[in-house]
Amino acid sequence: MLEYFVLLPLMVVVFYSLYMTALLPNFITYLGYGYFLVLTVVFVVLRERIKSTYGFESVDYWEKNAALVDTVLWFYLIPGFAVIIFALIYWFKGKEGKSNKRIIASVIGLILFFLYNWAIFELFLGYSR
Repeated sequence: MLEYFVLLPLMVVVFYSLYMTALLPNFITYLGYGYFLVLTVVFVVLRERIKSTYGFESVDYWEKNAALVDTVLWFYLIPGFAVIIFALIYWFKGKEGKSNKRIIASVIGLILFFLYNWAIFELFLGYSR
């Protein structure tokens, strides 16, 4: 169960981005919180069910685990990018002056967000017992 703590930084980044974005009404913000919480709970329950149903040595375990991890990766990644981009738009609207450094920092942040998600899901959760 400790292997799921690697999802916490992802949740913190997305929740903070939802909190920071004042462009979105409260209903959409709370809907975003609920989406990511429900997605996390469903992912943990399904993955634990796969663990208990199949043995680690069976090919079925690795196939079903890989398929689940691949699917959930995209359910995290696409809405997470959308939330972070909305937060960046809000951040850029409030700032004046040169924005080249902020744009470069934002692109680097989005790349790091993608790499973290990919590493967590594909390398850590996809190949762990």
